[in-house]
Amino acid sequence: MKRWFVVVGLLLPGLIMGCASDTDLQGLQADTSALQRQSSTRHQTVAARVQQLSDRVAQFEQAQTAAQRDLARINAALDELRTQLQRLRGDIEETQVQMQRSTPDGVNVSTARVTNFESRLNNLEKQLRSLPQ
Repeated sequence: MKRWFVVVGLLLPGLIMGCASDTDLQGLQADTSALQRQSSTRHQTVAARVQQLSDRVAQFEQAQTAAQRDLARINAALDELRTQLQRLRGDIEETQVQMQRSTPDGVNVSTARVTNFESRLNNLEKQLRSLPQ
């Protein structure tokens, strides 16, 4: 569009000089200048809008990266909790088997282990509750 104005600005005065008056020529030049100013203003407006959109995209990308980092951290914490829970289940099953086979002295040891399991389970629950939702 800008090229068209330049071409018109160069060709039209040359073609019209022979048959146009000085007043007409000045009017045409004024119109050409006005069109060039409008084009320049619109170009600046478009450039500003493009910059705003670019900034917004950059902010979105930063937020997305932070969210992905948080998600990875939460997944790692959940994996660790799952591992601890599996170990705890295994220890509970082992203690249950030992309690079924144990003597009266073994009951005291098993009771202590059950108390230990309950403590570990409570710690796991606290860790799970502390994770962001």
